[in-house]
Amino acid sequence: MIGRKESLILVSGVAIGIVIAIGLLAFVQVLSPGTGTLPLPDLTGNGDTLPLTQGIGQLPSAEDVRNFILSHTETETQSGQEMVPMTVQETSPVPLGEGVRTWRYELDTATFKPDEYIVTVSGIQVSTSASALFNLLAGPSGGVVTQQVIHVPVSQRGGSDKLFISIDPIGDHYVGEKFAITGTTNLPAGEDEILVEVVSSSFAPTQKTQSGEFSGSTGTIHASTGGAGAFYTPGGYWQTPVPTPAMTLVPTTSADREYSTTNVQVKEVDEADIVKTDGTYIYVVSGNELNIVRAYPAESAGIISTTGFSGTPVSLYLYGDKVALICRDYRPPEYWRCEPGRCTWPAGNGEKTVIYIFSVKDRAMPTLEREVEIDGGYTDSRMIGQWLYFLTSTPVNPHSDDITFPAVRDGVAGTFTPVAYSLEGTDKAFAFTTIGSVGLDTDAPVRAKTFLVGTAGTVYVSPTTLYFGVHSMGEPSPLRHVDAQGREVGGTTDQTAIYSFSLQDGAIRFNAAGKVDGTLLNQYAMDEYKGNLRLGTTVTEYGYTGRSTLSSTVSVLDTRLNTIGMVAGIAPGERIYATRFMGDRLYLVTFMQTDPFFVVDLSDPAHPALAGELKLPGFSNYLHPYDATHIIGVGKTANFGAVKLSLFDVSDISRPGLVDSVELGEAGSSSEVLNDPKAFLFDKEKDILVLPVELAGLYRTQPAGGNYYGTRDVWGGAYVFSVDPDRGFSLKGTVKHYDEHSGDQVQVKRALYIEDTLYTISPRVIYMSDLANGVSYLNNVRLG
Repeated sequence: MIGRKESLILVSGVAIGIVIAIGLLAFVQVLSPGTGTLPLPDLTGNGDTLPLTQGIGQLPSAEDVRNFILSHTETETQSGQEMVPMTVQETSPVPLGEGVRTWRYELDTATFKPDEYIVTVSGIQVSTSASALFNLLAGPSGGVVTQQVIHVPVSQRGGSDKLFISIDPIGDHYVGEKFAITGTTNLPAGEDEILVEVVSSSFAPTQKTQSGEFSGSTGTIHASTGGAGAFYTPGGYWQTPVPTPAMTLVPTTSADREYSTTNVQVKEVDEADIVKTDGTYIYVVSGNELNIVRAYPAESAGIISTTGFSGTPVSLYLYGDKVALICRDYRPPEYWRCEPGRCTWPAGNGEKTVIYIFSVKDRAMPTLEREVEIDGGYTDSRMIGQWLYFLTSTPVNPHSDDITFPAVRDGVAGTFTPVAYSLEGTDKAFAFTTIGSVGLDTDAPVRAKTFLVGTAGTVYVSPTTLYFGVHSMGEPSPLRHVDAQGREVGGTTDQTAIYSFSLQDGAIRFNAAGKVDGTLLNQYAMDEYKGNLRLGTTVTEYGYTGRSTLSSTVSVLDTRLNTIGMVAGIAPGERIYATRFMGDRLYLVTFMQTDPFFVVDLSDPAHPALAGELKLPGFSNYLHPYDATHIIGVGKTANFGAVKLSLFDVSDISRPGLVDSVELGEAGSSSEVLNDPKAFLFDKEKDILVLPVELAGLYRTQPAGGNYYGTRDVWGGAYVFSVDPDRGFSLKGTVKHYDEHSGDQVQVKRALYIEDTLYTISPRVIYMSDLANGVSYLNNVRLG
């Protein structure tokens, strides 16, 4: 309850805020670059400012938002097509019925090719399946893909005596997008293992081992658990998080214990992950649960508490005795008013990002200390010290009658709507991007600002600055044509708008905006060094006749995000598959038929130069430094080939060389490292490299019409290597989670160590192995 003193302070604060807002409205205007500066106040009322040289304006109303978007899009065309506003069919929550649950499969199309794709979802233990189609397009056409959210009525799903799997409609997407394929099923618990296969329709089975023929993804998932009275919404189930104690153990100190931490890009900038450890306990996200496992010593390991959540837990942070869990969620009201004869999904109840902050002093009974809910889908986050910085995004349809500004609901300080600002840029598909911070060891109010830009795609954070990139199509050249020799002149080049923000003890201030040609692969394609931002992009040029060409560009931007140096035209016809900045060098991998490994010299920021090149078969998806002169690469021998581990010698940047390479499995093999570098565990001092893998082998059948080649999973677990810069890789041992005869084939997602115990973790089980005794089995703990 708020006391009289607190009430007076609150009222005074509101009054002061109103006065400040009225004053700002009196003179805030949109500025063009170079026309002046405008102090942007920190929205907590601290009044700290930075001079701005980019266009910025305040958006006090929905009408201002609509006018700004329409003024930037209504007359714009790209590739000959007009902008298409996104429309979403509003739906009411539908009771699932007894035993019906949702499933979700996350798909990353970064390595896919444009094509029509067939989605097949099958029960592994029960014979039932479903299929669907969707198109993956080569690049944005200038419009926003029209999407519809449609839910099949319960009466069409089959009765309780019939098992089924259904797939929600899948709209068109673009190559490089990450999105979820969802659906429902009534498969019973224990028999709900589902195989999801996404395969390009033009794929020819007899060419499966040939480079570039296969495009797709496969994986196994389980249905989400719903409880009595649960409601199905576009985000899953609506329930209340409840910690469930399992056993009580006396905590022991781990201050002097040696243990691994999350594989992050930047030192002192922590990244959210599905697994964290403090040297005694392991905190792991599995399904819609947070499990706390007493992990050390391994012989007595066990789960001591499980907490369930209404939404979908994404990842977590660990700070002392605090755990911050990030969830994607939908929060439907208990009831709402409808028009006579018509009831639609109420406005403002789209996807939410929820941050739960728990005290885990008593690991057997975590205590919820704070809950922060932000309107918008979760984009990314980082943690510097105790400050958790988050980004969310909400698409804006200017043709909607109800444009709602994103709100923040803070369990400590109440609900507020951050002031929204427009930023000039090249974006055409506008969204509200909210950037905010919350402290894990303070009751200070959440700080947040909302910017009307394109959806933040790629995020990079240094200890002092946050950058994000928004991909868009550049303006078509008015001079594009085909000359007398039949060559295309002019065209359109895709671009990425870059925005930077200063970070300091939770305060967030806009710095600058700029742009570069091309598309960023991921966060590792960005790097801050000595005040400059370096970027590696794949540039797609769309010609006048519709043909496109690829190449790579490396750009260097100053603190105002002005380009000061660039090297373009790298690897024509190929796209970037991996990047790693190290000091004044960039290691770059592109791919089409071979694996060019490039070294770019960045010692002179104004004149970056291509210093060396090494061509090999296959490609690397992730590069990790071994030392100043050696780089580890993890990739594939081909698009649908074996897993490949490489060690590069870069002591002579003009002549990079290969020390050693190891191939694991056959066609169709994979590793979680290819999708998420956090799955990579390497410790030079301990001399271990742990690679989670799912290895496959070929089999052949002879149906009518000839041979058919397919794949089967034959082994899943982790390989443990020793790395020597002179000799390469030596196998220390393996940890098997399953083989082809196992019924529970779930991929290993993470690995960590505590002292000499290796923990390999899948969504179902944690295996513990003794590193000091030939990677021998010690124990296991089942999850869920």
